[in-house]
Amino acid sequence: MTEDLYVLPASYGQQRLWLLEQIDPDTPLYNEAVGLRLRGPLDTAALTAAMSEVVARHEVLRSVLELEGAEVVQVVREAEPLALPVHEADSHELALAQARELAAVPFDLGRGPLVRCRLTRTGPDDHLFTVVVHHAVADGWSLGVLLAELTALYTEAVRGTDLSTVLPELAVQYADFAAWQKERLDTGELDGQLDHWRERLAGVAQPALPTDRVPAAAPERGTVQAPLRLPAAMVRQLRAVAGDTGDVTPFMVALAAYAVVLARWTRSPDVVVGLPFAGRGQEELESLVGFFVNTVPVRVDLSADPEFTAVLGQVRGRCVDAYGNADVPFELLVETLKLPRRSGRTPLTQTMLAVNNTWLPDRAEAAGVTIEPTTLLQERAHFEITIDLDGDGDELTGAVVLQADLFTQETADLLARSVTAVLRGAAMAPGTKVSALPCPLADERAAAREEAETAPVTSMRPTGAAQAPRSATEIMLARLWTEVLERDTVGVHEEFYAAGGNSLRAVRVVMRAREQGVELPMERVLGEHTIRELAELL
Repeated sequence: MTEDLYVLPASYGQQRLWLLEQIDPDTPLYNEAVGLRLRGPLDTAALTAAMSEVVARHEVLRSVLELEGAEVVQVVREAEPLALPVHEADSHELALAQARELAAVPFDLGRGPLVRCRLTRTGPDDHLFTVVVHHAVADGWSLGVLLAELTALYTEAVRGTDLSTVLPELAVQYADFAAWQKERLDTGELDGQLDHWRERLAGVAQPALPTDRVPAAAPERGTVQAPLRLPAAMVRQLRAVAGDTGDVTPFMVALAAYAVVLARWTRSPDVVVGLPFAGRGQEELESLVGFFVNTVPVRVDLSADPEFTAVLGQVRGRCVDAYGNADVPFELLVETLKLPRRSGRTPLTQTMLAVNNTWLPDRAEAAGVTIEPTTLLQERAHFEITIDLDGDGDELTGAVVLQADLFTQETADLLARSVTAVLRGAAMAPGTKVSALPCPLADERAAAREEAETAPVTSMRPTGAAQAPRSATEIMLARLWTEVLERDTVGVHEEFYAAGGNSLRAVRVVMRAREQGVELPMERVLGEHTIRELAELL
């Protein structure tokens, strides 16, 4: 067995993914995978040596995540040479199908390894090299770093160069980032950013998206999708009319249109959309493999029924503010704001808008071999709705991706049409108010069904928070809560998070209960609940 070298702090992002694995331990939802088609005379020994050097350079690629006491930690293991046997396939298409099967195999964050590779020969000078990693150790940017290093190292391996001398030594490792992140929080360096979010998100509404189906107890995370294209002419025109508010990017134009659609569809003028943030503000982090990406919320206020140009100006300002305060981890933000939690839903926002979320080139060359990257995994529903776009100048193309357990293909098609319709209407008349812009999704659904409101239900709980347990199960849970929450007593009607709980403490309750032979429903424990409510489920 590979020797453990170091035990180091996990980043907040890693902690969040570890928690999610406790909810659903056998899912490939957070796998990242790329297939590299290699055309030309391939030196398999050189490829094996190059990939082994990449893993040796980046400690995070040979790390696992474990719970040590009350903390999630990353355990770095000793580097070992990569084993890369050559498989055979009759065609590139068959090799791709096999690669997708490999990409869909779940990882065990506690056992590892969290990177796996496969080389398949489909012809004398045609191979598919598959690399699959867990998101806890690599993000989309990391795949670009990995490919760049692999290309450089392979070229030198073919020449017989000592690979340890090819690339400059890394100034820092991912664990240094995790320790630095924790230090910034512990020393109060991020207090100003937390204050910003407290002010910006004060009183935020969390209207439920009007789903077509009742949420499944265990969502499969499949998707329905519709293509989306925002023509350059429309985007360019709207950027021009918004010029006096500052530089408005094509992404901001898309976000403004999407915010309008969400407000019209949900009948709520308070819109929050999650944006991915690369999280690599320091130069030394740009060349690292790791999980740096963070989710930042952008809140758009449409309550005054503004003109679309005003929406553009507001979106620009909110995006600038969000990225200027993006160092606060999303999970910490949720816990700091004490936002309502519901099983199966991401707190604060259920939708994301991403542009250019992959950093892979279309093609690369290395020692006579042409490398063509191909993404392998089907789109997965991390959020209830995601819009993925790619930019080419002012034109944006991509897809709207909806969770199939909640939405139909018809809704996906209507949503894509609506974003385009809003932009078209605004481009023709930028001064049009939000309520007057065409929105097929809102217009066609308004008379068809009532909006599925899921506002928090006021609980009729007794005011005596210290009311004693009335059953053996409640006594057991009360003991677990007092231990995990570090309280002298906990009333059976106190809500877990209001009593000082957080996601990690919720997982500790489940684990302590499991040690006593009681299996608690993880998803329910991670949502808002009291001892009595939880006991009634057992």
